[in-house]
Amino acid sequence: MSADSVARWNAIPMVRDETSDSSPNKRPGSDDDVSLVSRSPSPPSQSDAMEIDKYDEYNRKPEHEVITVETKINSSNKGFTMLAKLGWVEGQPLGLAGDGRVEPIPFVLKNDSTGLGKTNQDVRMIESTVSTRRGLDSERQTKETEEQRRAREESVAKREAVRSEISTVLKAFYCELCDKQFKTVGQYDEHTNSYAHHHKARFRDMQAAQKVTFGGQEELDKRKEKERKREEKELRKLAKAVGIKMAKPPTVLAAPP
Repeated sequence: MSADSVARWNAIPMVRDETSDSSPNKRPGSDDDVSLVSRSPSPPSQSDAMEIDKYDEYNRKPEHEVITVETKINSSNKGFTMLAKLGWVEGQPLGLAGDGRVEPIPFVLKNDSTGLGKTNQDVRMIESTVSTRRGLDSERQTKETEEQRRAREESVAKREAVRSEISTVLKAFYCELCDKQFKTVGQYDEHTNSYAHHHKARFRDMQAAQKVTFGGQEELDKRKEKERKREEKELRKLAKAVGIKMAKPPTVLAAPP
């Protein structure tokens, strides 16, 4: 390094002079703390800013038409145009008889599972049924003519004859042991082969055998009375052996026949 370079290097001061750094192009120190965002220019304010909830007012499109269940179709409707080509006139009912609806069909929320119009049909049937009281048989008989009375009596006689004939035919399928009436051969055979029928039959045979063995109910009562006297006699012997005195039972006189 030459002597001149060393001299210039040594001439540089080691402490910075604040006054020497001032420059006409440099901004004052108070602006150094301001952020870059605040230095950028703000956009011009718009007094007529569009609001989000009023989009339909600012959006240029055809006017929104509010349609309800009472709104009739207008001439711009395709269905209106097709009906007009077929000869329909606005405000006139449809159908050959000309008795159709003119006003729009109202929208009714249907909560049940029946078909369309079924509820109205049921209401009409109920109203027609309960509007007039059903006449009693006695009232109808007082108003009937001689021919109607004769026809009614003949109908009753025919029903009684049929019922009597059916009862006669079904007597063959009646079980006297079980007191049951059957209508077909299959039902009667199934019953006679059942356990319940045979059980009652065996019980009846057992009762008949007991009557033959013991001589009927009278003989059975005599045997019970004899057994009672024997037990009473044995009891008296035991009481006498112990020293207990028992009173004699009252004598029951037999009722005259």
